[in-house]
Amino acid sequence: MQPADGKSASWLGMRLVFSVAAFLIYAAIPTRNHYWDGVAFALAIEDARAFGAGGIGTLLHPNHLFYNLTGFAVYRMLGASIRALYLLQFMNAAFASITVYVLFGLMERATRSPRAALLLSAFFAFSGTWWRFSTDADAYILSVCLMAVCASLLVSGKKPWMVAAVHAAAMVTHQLAVFLAPAAIVLVWRNRRRWRDVVAYVACAAALTLAAYVGAFRLTSAGGDLGLWAWLTSHSTDSDFTFNTAGNAFVTLRSWGQLFIAGRPSRVHYTEPFVMLLLALLGVSAILFVVAVLRMRSVPSIRIHHPDLFMFSAIWIASYALFLFFWLPHNTFYKLFALPAVVLLAASLWPPGRDPGKPAAWFVCTVALFNLSFAVIPYSRPDANAAIQFALDLRTHLGDGAHVHYASFSADDWFARYFNPQSTWQQTLETQPIDEDLRAGHDVWLETTAIDRFTASNPEWIAERTRGAQWVELLTGQQRIRFVRLRAPV
Repeated sequence: MQPADGKSASWLGMRLVFSVAAFLIYAAIPTRNHYWDGVAFALAIEDARAFGAGGIGTLLHPNHLFYNLTGFAVYRMLGASIRALYLLQFMNAAFASITVYVLFGLMERATRSPRAALLLSAFFAFSGTWWRFSTDADAYILSVCLMAVCASLLVSGKKPWMVAAVHAAAMVTHQLAVFLAPAAIVLVWRNRRRWRDVVAYVACAAALTLAAYVGAFRLTSAGGDLGLWAWLTSHSTDSDFTFNTAGNAFVTLRSWGQLFIAGRPSRVHYTEPFVMLLLALLGVSAILFVVAVLRMRSVPSIRIHHPDLFMFSAIWIASYALFLFFWLPHNTFYKLFALPAVVLLAASLWPPGRDPGKPAAWFVCTVALFNLSFAVIPYSRPDANAAIQFALDLRTHLGDGAHVHYASFSADDWFARYFNPQSTWQQTLETQPIDEDLRAGHDVWLETTAIDRFTASNPEWIAERTRGAQWVELLTGQQRIRFVRLRAPV
């Protein structure tokens, strides 16, 4: 993977410096607009006690089989000295920068221009949704990182079993990595021209992945009465295929655009000096991009310079585009699994040895500044997510040792419990344990699901326990979160 001009040391230095810079930027501005899954992962990791079968079983989930286990291993290795959520964010920043490093190498090899590889790597590293999730806690970044390593092995023509082992690792980190398989099969065939190598890759990847799932299924009780296949393909009740072609097409196009350009203008604090400076730089960059485009003497011709890389990237993109057109097309973050293929496709079309011109450079600069101004910085503030801000404010009400009773553990409860570790939470479906807590002198609270349950099943009881009580609520068009501090029975 040496550049055409032979300046390998200079190229490797640029590659390493940019990857480290990307890591520092990710780590310096972590999101506070946490996705629910990340908080759920952190709760599972902190609640798990040991590496025994019982502890491991609570960490295993079929959609992202070994991700929690990976986080738990690092969490325990550090002596539980860092809260799991923040540790997972730091790990994601590291995995994201490793992904940038790997892709930089692939694109430099294809373009034979370190500057072109740098530009494409910057476009990848600072695309909206990738940047946002690289600063959060989620399974997507590590899985995509392993897929990038898998792509590097494939392009380099490595042994099928090596490709299969890394691809299996990506799949047990997140199931969606499976859709790399069609592109991998084609490139294994193109590289080696032997069906036995294709069979070896498929058999090895399938055997490793299936063995991991069978072992995990035996360790966890989460499957309940489900069989292995039902457990393996299980998903949340609000996730399903949709076959509204026109509606799916609109949502799909919008989400692919949001993959690169993200943010909410309503979250920007326009009067802050630093934000004003960023917006000014964004305006200048956008103007310079337009000027550079207008000064172009000709439109660059599009030509495939690396057929194998082009075919590999196109099949990779098509596999995800087809599946995600029907499966949750509005979920932009699922399209992260195809994002490396987008920049690799661009690299396959890049004229070898040609450095990028001003229009491309100003375009990438404009995209990065837009995402920084409208997504990354606004999302780094606690007030970017009303439920998280509510959970943080709840600390002033839930004292040390407060007992919180719930009927079902909702996503809003994940936030409230995680950011209030001083409280004790328990599921309660009857009133008797709650009254026992009250008589024992505990500080007792009900959250939304328990309030709703007892309001319907025992209105007199809840009316008596909440008469003159303290209520803490978040009631908006999108959120309905309620906590009430109960009064002891007479």
